[in-house]
Amino acid sequence: MDLPSFHNNLLISSLFPFKTENNQILSSKTKRHSFLNGLALLLNGSNQCTSSFQAGYDAVSDGRNDPPGDVILNLEKLLNYDIDKICENINIGKLIQGSADYIYLQEQKISLKEFISILLSRVKNIILRRDSIKINKNESEPKMIEIFQIYCESLYHSKIFRSILLQVYSNDDDHERIIYYLDKVSAHLRSLDLILKTLEKRTSDYGEIYQNIHWYFIEPIENIINLNEAPSLSFDKIWSACGLLDDEVKNDFKNNNIGDQFDRYDSKLKLSICLHSEVRMIDYLIEQNIHEIQDNDIEIGISKLPCYPCSLYIEKLNRKFNRNFYATSITHGKIYPNWAFRNNEDDDIMNYVNDELYTLIERQIKDWIRINRKKMIVNYKPTIELHGDHVDNRFVKRNNDCILENQ
Repeated sequence: MDLPSFHNNLLISSLFPFKTENNQILSSKTKRHSFLNGLALLLNGSNQCTSSFQAGYDAVSDGRNDPPGDVILNLEKLLNYDIDKICENINIGKLIQGSADYIYLQEQKISLKEFISILLSRVKNIILRRDSIKINKNESEPKMIEIFQIYCESLYHSKIFRSILLQVYSNDDDHERIIYYLDKVSAHLRSLDLILKTLEKRTSDYGEIYQNIHWYFIEPIENIINLNEAPSLSFDKIWSACGLLDDEVKNDFKNNNIGDQFDRYDSKLKLSICLHSEVRMIDYLIEQNIHEIQDNDIEIGISKLPCYPCSLYIEKLNRKFNRNFYATSITHGKIYPNWAFRNNEDDDIMNYVNDELYTLIERQIKDWIRINRKKMIVNYKPTIELHGDHVDNRFVKRNNDCILENQ
């Protein structure tokens, strides 16, 4: 059976609602990298992702727009929650000394209930100021926007506020969206704080770079490609390759996890793609044969965590060519259907990323089947997985147990 091509695997995995693993890129964060991240955030303006690279006193940047979702309705729900109930489930003794909450409670000498009231009042201010800024976005005073960002930053750093979110919202996505929103809204302010701290500690070297650096932008690379087959057909192939039947179980999986998301791609067989910011930066550095002056580290500052394919790509590229392109240590785990390789990319790198996406899809399907097997009758084909020259007996046993349980 011919399995789906890369872009079909990419599209299918992006439509799945499941979470990826937080892939670790093999490198460690440095002060210089934090400095570059801060510069990227200040540079990006209204764009949601920008990357920067520093070599001597020159820097380049590439940005792309990916607007965050609106979570204001969920924030409004917090204002009606019972403060006494919140207090019962928060252990203030677990606060880390030196944390933002700990310092505030010590300095103000207030109770936990009073502090939670203050946090909720900040939520209310965020909602009110956000509406005002949105209505008058072309006339809003910079000071109003700055105060709005300060409120968001204070909640973003508050461990107690995060505990409140975990209590109020049982759905992980709900409280994660709120943190993501606070992160994005306060990012520029936190970036400025980071740069100021760095400059204060390393005035001689970083101060000189900051005063004399020259910025210029590189154009993004975008394209529209033809899909080699309908994504729904590609999904059918993967489902069959997992040893699963074309039955009600498959329909249930598609109804619960995919819905009609294949339709728009099946009808057009076209996909808009672009080089993501960090990959575009790497493409530019390779094209121009640019290296760091100080060492062989190629540190790329970015204004947000890399997506899952970007993290896989950078990891494999570093291993393949013994380079050390470095964006950040983790990924936010999302997969976007518009992701693209560089032109004339190495086959090993493309195959690696493609295999990882295919394995992810296969694992997610099997995990879903395993979790839901007690709710339905699942008839597996008598297939086994081969690893080298031996049979994975654990996989066979799992399938047999699943069949026995549902007879």
